[in-house]
Amino acid sequence: MSLIQPDGKGMFDSGRVLYTPAGGGTVKWVSGDVYRVLTSAEDGTGSIGFIDGQVPVGAGPLPHLHKHSDESFFVVSGTIAFLGGEKTVTAEAGGFVHVPRGTLHRFMNVGDEEARLLFFFTPGGPELMFLYGGDEPKPGSAPIIWDADRTAEVMATVAERNLDLEYHTELNYLFKPEGGRP
Repeated sequence: MSLIQPDGKGMFDSGRVLYTPAGGGTVKWVSGDVYRVLTSAEDGTGSIGFIDGQVPVGAGPLPHLHKHSDESFFVVSGTIAFLGGEKTVTAEAGGFVHVPRGTLHRFMNVGDEEARLLFFFTPGGPELMFLYGGDEPKPGSAPIIWDADRTAEVMATVAERNLDLEYHTELNYLFKPEGGRP
């Protein structure tokens, strides 16, 4: 058994390991949420985008899909309603949701307190919209929840980056969170 791969790199190649220290990453405001991008497609191999998100009550993105990336979510705290295709499910702390590429989805905090999500894209790429189109945090302010017009404006500014993110705001009627907000 060889420890060296055909590309000359092996299991002892520390250069392939990606590390983001505590407090690291880039913070952006998107759709009313606070996202800390811990790694993106532009870091290392591009195989993953990983985000730590804080989602205020009533916040979350509009319906969208990714043609080339899967997206998975782990609810750390709070209550989040997820649209997946035509079905809405509600996940609480400890819940996991996986959305295969090409599937319409969105989420919203339908609880009574801020929620926290860890989520990732495989391969990475869609998270670059947060980095290049997200709002810069403003101390003493709160992020604004994006409507369809603000979402379209941001998407136009990042269009040349081809970020594997396609919004379908006209399909928001499919999102029906039980006991949640419209």
